[in-house]
Amino acid sequence: MKKKGYVNDYKKTHNPQQSFHKSQNVIDIGVFDENFLNNNIKYVENLRVGKSSYTGDILNGKRHGKGIQIWDDGAKYEGEWENDKPNGYGTFYHADGDVYQGNWKNDKANGKGIYISADGGRFEGNWVDYVQNGYGTEIWKDGSSYKGNYNMGKKEGYGEYIWSNGAKYMGNWKDNKLNGKGTYIYPDNKKYEGEFVDNEKNGIGKYTWNDGREYIGEFKKDKKEGIGKFLWTDGRIYIGYWKNNKQHGLGKYFSKKNEEIKFGEWSNGKKINEWIDEENLKKEDNEFNKDYLKICNFEEDFKNI
Repeated sequence: MKKKGYVNDYKKTHNPQQSFHKSQNVIDIGVFDENFLNNNIKYVENLRVGKSSYTGDILNGKRHGKGIQIWDDGAKYEGEWENDKPNGYGTFYHADGDVYQGNWKNDKANGKGIYISADGGRFEGNWVDYVQNGYGTEIWKDGSSYKGNYNMGKKEGYGEYIWSNGAKYMGNWKDNKLNGKGTYIYPDNKKYEGEFVDNEKNGIGKYTWNDGREYIGEFKKDKKEGIGKFLWTDGRIYIGYWKNNKQHGLGKYFSKKNEEIKFGEWSNGKKINEWIDEENLKKEDNEFNKDYLKICNFEEDFKNI
């Protein structure tokens, strides 16, 4: 369940932040006559600014109003300026074909904006100082998509992700990873509902197979581990302990065929030794007594799953 991203920090050769930092404040006020310094907006054409040219409004020797700046390698900003910096609404065309269109504050993307990658990717949402922050939607060229919350460039909070193979996740994120409660639907429609830690099933959850099999219980590092209940399609039920995806430890086994409940010990998925008398498990000095009590209380403890 690897996640992908393509616009977290936009470190392009000519991203707006880098380019504007290089070019700002390079207009030599001394080259203008007094008509440019009288608090009136003037219009200039093809004014050289470092390795670029500017056409648009200036005020007292600074870009101010509407204008277009074109770099020698083909990068271009077209939009609103204030005090020699992009402020307001504008579009930046990267030399490599990427485009950002939206709001700016002090030469950084701030507010609502759309970033379109030359390879077909697209992000639309909110920005703070040139990183995604708040709600946004993202689409990649392979058809994968995400809609949800971001925190300073990373998926965080609630979000919905759809992979190109049809897998889906609806739930909580932190640091660009599945963290917290969520639902993951596999391409073949198997489903997990429960807790995640760093992209792995971890905690309490419910896993359902297409044929009706079902596991409810504890997971650790993407595997059934701890106490859990497994239901087969033929009516058999196991409630007990698991390790590394296999029954391991004390368990209660029910067979619909003979309507009988038995207790036994399992190791790596196989029952070992004889069936255990339940009356012995009730004794406090029995080695399995605590596990037995947890198994007996399973339905109550996990009723909200």
